Amino acid sequence: MTSFWLYSAILLIFSLLFILVPVLRYRPVIKTADNEIRKQKNIEVFQQSLAELEQDKAEEIISAEEFEKLKAELQRSFLRDMEDEKSRTKAAKQSSNKLIPLLCLLFVPVFSYSLYEVVGSARDLALPEIMQELSAAETAEQQLDGLNRLADLLQQRYDRNNDDIQNGYMLGTLYLELENFDEAITVFRSMTELMEPSPDKATVLGQLAQSMYMAAGSNMTPAVEQVIAEAQSLNPNEFTILSLLAIDSFMNENFAQALAYWRRQLAQLDRNSQQAAVLSSRIAQVESLLPASALAATQATETQGPSVSLVIELDDSIRELVDDSMRLFVYARTPAMPMPLAAQTLSVPDFPFEITLDDSMAMIANMTLSSAQEVIVGARVSRSGNAIAQSGDIQVVSEPFTLAEQDEAIILTIKDIVP
Repeated sequence: MTSFWLYSAILLIFSLLFILVPVLRYRPVIKTADNEIRKQKNIEVFQQSLAELEQDKAEEIISAEEFEKLKAELQRSFLRDMEDEKSRTKAAKQSSNKLIPLLCLLFVPVFSYSLYEVVGSARDLALPEIMQELSAAETAEQQLDGLNRLADLLQQRYDRNNDDIQNGYMLGTLYLELENFDEAITVFRSMTELMEPSPDKATVLGQLAQSMYMAAGSNMTPAVEQVIAEAQSLNPNEFTILSLLAIDSFMNENFAQALAYWRRQLAQLDRNSQQAAVLSSRIAQVESLLPASALAATQATETQGPSVSLVIELDDSIRELVDDSMRLFVYARTPAMPMPLAAQTLSVPDFPFEITLDDSMAMIANMTLSSAQEVIVGARVSRSGNAIAQSGDIQVVSEPFTLAEQDEAIILTIKDIVP
């Protein structure tokens, strides 16, 4: 922050020299009398001299020829005096005009820094200082004070520009960390109101659901369930939602369901990452708390039930339209409902590849493959990463079939472009 003000001052000095040097080098004409008074006196002198000439002519002191000659000379002298007076007046005006750049010299810096303070990012200059204080904090009180200051700064930035999704997300998660759940709900809800349906919106909805869940005393209220359903309609495997559902299931001693949600989370992680190691350890701890019979039942619950195997291919005609920045959505649903019974979202893989959909991939506990007799399966490559089909996406949708009668893998070839 100190460096910013130092460099700003240096640039300001150099810029002001462009105004100050010409002003200091200017040598104005010094006024000796009031311009208007001088003008009136010149007129009076001319009129008096002309009257004296006319009187001398009337008294025949001078001849008519001499009168005309002296009158012409008097007129030339008067005009010359008036031209000199005009030049002095113009010079005086130019001299007074030098006040304008001098006023600008004082006004521009003051106005610029005031404007920067009001509508610019002057407040953000405190951010590096706050981050440095957080890094150097030695006590919990110092860290809490730094986090509160950071929250105030981010809130000011968000109030000035609520279109800044990154800043809003940082602010909301910081409020969650500080256990300011009401403030977190306000920020995340305002963000979702401005966002188009997308996986990013699902992520924000996941944080909103978590904030509402914590604010309700770790209770799964209807309002929380509604937000969860909206998030899963955009991303069936939204990570925070799965974590929330797992924790709620665990607290209600539904260990089988909790393990299923945690395993769905684990499937999305790099198995060599620290986060995967922590989640694997949590799963192992929960499994170790269960009797052997209960653990066997839990594993049986996950492995039993209907499933459908898919072999997904990419048609050669659209292969060049697909790149690694896109997302692949695979799902199974009933013919009567658009909500998937089981779904997976993946980075674009190497085609062809196989995948199996089962009850562990259900979006809602009471809507699974086990609850359906006839299903439709499909796969869609999304350009926007949106779980809802958009124009330009490439997809394939199967004909309805009876799940119990399907023993072999279904081959799906992606080739139809969504209009």
